[in-house]
Amino acid sequence: MNANTNPTTDAVQPKHILAPVDFSEPCLHGLHAALDLARRYETKLTLVHVVKHLPHGSHMVLDAAGIQQDWQRPAREQLAEFVAEHVPADVPVRQVVALGKPFHRVVELAAELECDLIVISTHGYTGLAHVLLGSNAERIVQHAPCPVLVMRGRPDESRPAANAAAFRWILLPTDFSENSRKAFPLAAAMAREFDARLILANVQPAIAMTGEIPLVFTEQDLASRHVKIEAELRRCRSEHFSPEINSTTVVLEGIPHQALCEMAKAVDPGLIVIATHGHTGWEHALIGSTAERVVRHAPCPVLVVR
Repeated sequence: MNANTNPTTDAVQPKHILAPVDFSEPCLHGLHAALDLARRYETKLTLVHVVKHLPHGSHMVLDAAGIQQDWQRPAREQLAEFVAEHVPADVPVRQVVALGKPFHRVVELAAELECDLIVISTHGYTGLAHVLLGSNAERIVQHAPCPVLVMRGRPDESRPAANAAAFRWILLPTDFSENSRKAFPLAAAMAREFDARLILANVQPAIAMTGEIPLVFTEQDLASRHVKIEAELRRCRSEHFSPEINSTTVVLEGIPHQALCEMAKAVDPGLIVIATHGHTGWEHALIGSTAERVVRHAPCPVLVVR
């Protein structure tokens, strides 16, 4: 199929971005990226702050409208102050205050407002701290009705807020499945927008060299497999990405999320674009998700496409 006629090469631009804020320092990284993207695409931007619990004493107000006004007023004032301090006057934003579980309300609002991109920060914890604290970012990734851009850690003082989402390379993993190809259009659009180098990658499981499993692969077998995967990647690149995109291919080896995160360790700012299977509940617990493990451990921003 000619790359110029392939629907996956069509530009995919967000029209409405949703950015959750909790007034913490890490959330500024997501806010700066959302502001940068809103400017670039001249799109609508909605900031949402979710109040987990009603303030003490709110239950004493009997009138339903009074309760709503009671808990919303301080939250709205705090959000307005936050916007005045961190959002430039030339970027129009809609401010929303909601009540409930943060990840649940963000997902609901994204659907209600027909947002096509959520930009969120993750606290950056791993290991025991991550297990104890959990991550709203991962839950949003699991349930969001649209792509989710996850920005990591604190704002990088070396990168101005107006350039927070500038990516020089985009790492796009594929297992050649239809599901993984769902991330292709957005990755292509981002590569064009940022004039970034697109790296189409496939991760092959490492071959056990010791242990109870007998070694049945010769060096020639391994070399042949590598050549076949490289050829498949090149075919995939030619079919789904136009020549105008600066792209390359790479075959990695190991546990998928570990290999991808190791590949992403670079000096230049970059982005991983990855599709998730979209399973939730018990099926999600059984299957797991490489995308969410990448979100948890990647040293760079991750754009997850459902």
